[in-house]
Amino acid sequence: MPIVRRGDQKLMDRYPGIKRYYMTGADTGSRMLHVGDLTYAPGAVVPYHIHPHVEETQYMVEGELECWFDGKRFTARAGDCIISPAGAPHGFVNRSGRPARQVTVFPMVNPVTNELMDQKSEPKLTNGVPEKHVHVRAKAMPYEFRPGIMRYDMVGDFAGAKSTYVGELVFDPGAVAPNHYHPAHEESMFCLKGSLNAVYAKENDIPLKAGDMFMCEMGVRHGIFNGSKERAHLLAIHPVLNPPPRVDVP
Repeated sequence: MPIVRRGDQKLMDRYPGIKRYYMTGADTGSRMLHVGDLTYAPGAVVPYHIHPHVEETQYMVEGELECWFDGKRFTARAGDCIISPAGAPHGFVNRSGRPARQVTVFPMVNPVTNELMDQKSEPKLTNGVPEKHVHVRAKAMPYEFRPGIMRYDMVGDFAGAKSTYVGELVFDPGAVAPNHYHPAHEESMFCLKGSLNAVYAKENDIPLKAGDMFMCEMGVRHGIFNGSKERAHLLAIHPVLNPPPRVDVP
């Protein structure tokens, strides 16, 4: 199980003005997930493109981006999430005056990208947010997952996903997500804000800082708790639809 420290990962120039950390994929031992952490400079563009064989989830961590998706042009802000189905054209541009950050998720390790336009071209779209495949944080209501843990379910079959389940968990100080394992799939856990502590196999106190994550193989005991004095946020990523099968363990 690799603990993936953001600062230790490969930093790539994805497009001009866009830096990408490779967080989870074949190079980290994953067999089911590919996760990237992208930072957009002002004016940076991800050209209009498709992934012909797999859906992609884009989660906004910081800032805002103009999204091109499903015939619409709209602004995504921190906490918003977009599910781009396989073969659905999409792209992004940072029209703000400050950097933006985005986490991207694929439920396979080697996704294919086919660009439809170059960086200087933009699709003809109408303004508005699509009715499906978009989680708007300002309109969402969390629920209590466990004592001291509020959860936003963002990606699953309820939102039009075919093979991905993603939720954001907000941990109060001292809150615990019980130890468990998944009998048939991996899980990746991404620390978005604050600091958390992970449980893995026989290890019970692995520190995670904002930007760190770890991938847990199927059948391996794992859990998360907030041992700090500040609230913390976690992105739970599964390459299956909801609810992901789980078995609670001590």
